Amino acid sequence: MNLVEFVVGARPRWRIDEPPRNVKWRQARPKPTPPVRAWRAEGETRVETEGGVLVANGGADYIVQYEDGARAVVRDDIFQRTYTPIGGGVFEKRTDIVLNYFVLDRDAVVETLEGEQHAKRGDWVMEGVAGELWPVPRAKAREKYERI
Repeated sequence: MNLVEFVVGARPRWRIDEPPRNVKWRQARPKPTPPVRAWRAEGETRVETEGGVLVANGGADYIVQYEDGARAVVRDDIFQRTYTPIGGGVFEKRTDIVLNYFVLDRDAVVETLEGEQHAKRGDWVMEGVAGELWPVPRAKAREKYERI
């Protein structure tokens, strides 16, 4: 909380649960990245992420762990469409998939399939293969995705 928020109160954050009208859509595809470890959640599991806590549903979601130790939750059907198994619980992200995204013009809370994620102005909001939305911090987006 900054001084202005302390004095006049915090502004409500912009909530996004579907793509806003009139956003400027752009396209990107995943860059090649190191393989990830992934496993199917066995029961309802809470997963700490950079943007908040996500819930993985047992049998329906995968927990993905990146090289840096960060984790994500990915619904089974989406995981199957976006990752390729290379053996031993290790997977590669497909790089031939084109994704839509827009850039936030203010801070927001993005309602993902797995829970709320906090995003800042300048972050990308990706739209996945099943129409799902998730925020990616600007620096990480430039590292992970190639603009088309």
